[in-house]
Amino acid sequence: MIRSVNIRVQGIVQGVGFRPFAYALARAHGIAGWVQNDTEGVLIHATGDDSSVTAFIAAIDDKRPPLASIRSIDVIDTEPTGEIDFTIRESADTGTRAAFIPPDTALCEDCRREHFDTADPRLHYPFITCTHCGPRFSIIRDIPYDRANTAMAPFPMCPRCTAEYRDPDNRRFHTQPNACPICGPHLSLFDSSRTRVCAGTDEIARRVIGLIRDGAIVAIKGVGGYLLAADARNDAAVRALRERKGRPFKPFALMAGDIDIVESFLEVSDVARDLLLSRERPIVVLRERRETVSRLVAPGLSHVGVMLPYAPFQHLFFSLAPDMVLIMTSGNLSEEPIVFDDDEAFERLGGIADYFVTYDRAIHAHSDDSVLFVADGAPHFIRRARGYVPVPFRSRPSGRHIIATGGDIKNAFALAKDDIVIVSQHLGDLESPAGNALFQSCVAHFRTIFDFAPDTVACDLHPGYFTTRIAEEFEARGMRRIGVQHHHAHIAAVMEEHDLDGPVIGIAFDGTGYGADGTLWGSEFLIATRSGFERAAHFDYVPLPGGESAIHEVWKIGVSMLHAARGQSLPRLGERPGADSVMELIEKRINSPLACSIGRLFDGAAAILGIADTVSCEAEAAMLLEEAALRGSRVSRPDAFALPTENADGIIISTAALTEYLLDLLRNGAPVDVIAYRFHETIADSAASVADMLRDRHGVNAVALSGGVFQNRLLLSLLLDRLRNKRFDVYPHRAVPSNDGCIALGQIAVAKERLRTGNANEQ
Repeated sequence: MIRSVNIRVQGIVQGVGFRPFAYALARAHGIAGWVQNDTEGVLIHATGDDSSVTAFIAAIDDKRPPLASIRSIDVIDTEPTGEIDFTIRESADTGTRAAFIPPDTALCEDCRREHFDTADPRLHYPFITCTHCGPRFSIIRDIPYDRANTAMAPFPMCPRCTAEYRDPDNRRFHTQPNACPICGPHLSLFDSSRTRVCAGTDEIARRVIGLIRDGAIVAIKGVGGYLLAADARNDAAVRALRERKGRPFKPFALMAGDIDIVESFLEVSDVARDLLLSRERPIVVLRERRETVSRLVAPGLSHVGVMLPYAPFQHLFFSLAPDMVLIMTSGNLSEEPIVFDDDEAFERLGGIADYFVTYDRAIHAHSDDSVLFVADGAPHFIRRARGYVPVPFRSRPSGRHIIATGGDIKNAFALAKDDIVIVSQHLGDLESPAGNALFQSCVAHFRTIFDFAPDTVACDLHPGYFTTRIAEEFEARGMRRIGVQHHHAHIAAVMEEHDLDGPVIGIAFDGTGYGADGTLWGSEFLIATRSGFERAAHFDYVPLPGGESAIHEVWKIGVSMLHAARGQSLPRLGERPGADSVMELIEKRINSPLACSIGRLFDGAAAILGIADTVSCEAEAAMLLEEAALRGSRVSRPDAFALPTENADGIIISTAALTEYLLDLLRNGAPVDVIAYRFHETIADSAASVADMLRDRHGVNAVALSGGVFQNRLLLSLLLDRLRNKRFDVYPHRAVPSNDGCIALGQIAVAKERLRTGNANEQ
């Protein structure tokens, strides 16, 4: 019996070799018909005997190409149209756009072999690619995913590349970035005055190696933007990079040539190894096993982030200099977005880089390198970008098109359309004009490539956020605006990831977030559903003397914590210049907003223990405190010490008692490292105790963990251990960062539920 069907395949099915895959599969099963890209995904018309068609449909999902991610396969029986062969049709615009864009992926093994094959015409060609690897998201301007809609449009293929492109049996069949040295983009090396130094990939690679060995800083245009490269073993070069970039402490990422080099000086678990070798090739934060690179790479820390080469030029570089370990950090000034435009690179990076490696193909969508760490035997995102974006998340259908603007720090926005959510790449901090402009251009780009016309906007409650102002502008254009409390968004993001309805005990620990009462929250225990929450517990408030300045001068927070602890003092802090003025601010409640943030408690504890008095970047004091605690963890601990108490206001965790505990340990001569570890234990013990109390009170056994403080590997592991020992069902983040990079996903989850229940104005 002959059967004819139309097969609609949706998901990441363009730019991944799906049409040649379908072509080969059809021939293998004796299927006639055609396959076509369109703005909805891939459409296949298949005719054959009933068993062959059934086997063909099953194989589409079972044997899909490595980079494909199938969201749905819909089959409709139809009448035969007379095809006797199977063909690949030109792309079509159906008027409905539902196709998804694949992320940028690392060079595949086949292309790597060709890259180093002396007989291959693409020997050392820095833009070698095929259907299984290379740039996708970064070069796409519009859909359908055809060359004319990518950054490759200015590069017409030569006859050889055209023949590969048209050959269904070739690995480069319909590979839109396909190119070779004859017809494709090319590298150039410039000095900082934009004078060309040389061309030719091999010559550039040799010159760059020499320059870096001599201590130069080189800006290299990568897949998603410019990276700054320097010799990680050269103290003077690393120091110069820190000074020029305005980055005195924040660790630099490394790149090494192969996994053996990484394992020679870093501790690599099986999970970390898989991440490093994955097609996403993220930065993975690992513990040093022996000193190999400059101490200035990660000052005072025993963990560094490292990645392996993912682009052809990087592979070539390390083939010529296999012993080198490079700093590979984002090309930007501190706290500004990564640079990806050529003219802007020379303007903004001219004071940092001595030389520039660039190429004549545009980057349409920037992407920083993704960053992960491993804790509790599982990967956790710090930054989600290259390799992972814009892979969509499945979500509950709402019938609405929602944009969520996220937060102002570590921003990522999100779009919800039908039953999917797409979270943008990491955009960083939006406090600068450059950050503001990048946010708006990226939103416009996403709206274009995903054909997205939102009718609803979700945002933070903070009235001073740039993202809130953007949401208000959208509202003025006729969109419905839904405000979502910051920490509720954190917990809702976990619920969205794990498809939880709630209620859950949500533990949201971070640096700051605008509370529903107008104060600064950040140590929240919420009884949360998707639509709302009850604030069930938190740490005591302490004043932040000097307001924003206390976040950088953390000794002020230390003084404030001491004042809250029955006016206790420490000579080291109490005798600092300006300490009397700080005390006056606290006592008279002048410019001293109240905060209950765990992040600020970490800052204050670091100051009390003499670990940090001032910081140059977010979480610097916390990272140094964690580092001390890791050293102190080797010392046996006393019985658990927990702080929660109940009063008329609910469950409050005593900041004063925590401070007094630290002081008692100090005065009894305990080593600072041991005290730092006990501080982490006390936070974990207290949080677990509160969760126990809330379970008894509310009958809830599910615990969701979110907030940037949970990027502290030690605290996360300690709390997971304690909660599981108490037999809670615990849900940390897996698919998005626990920091504010998850906020937009949570805003989407809350907005969808409020729209469904008719409580859009609830906060």
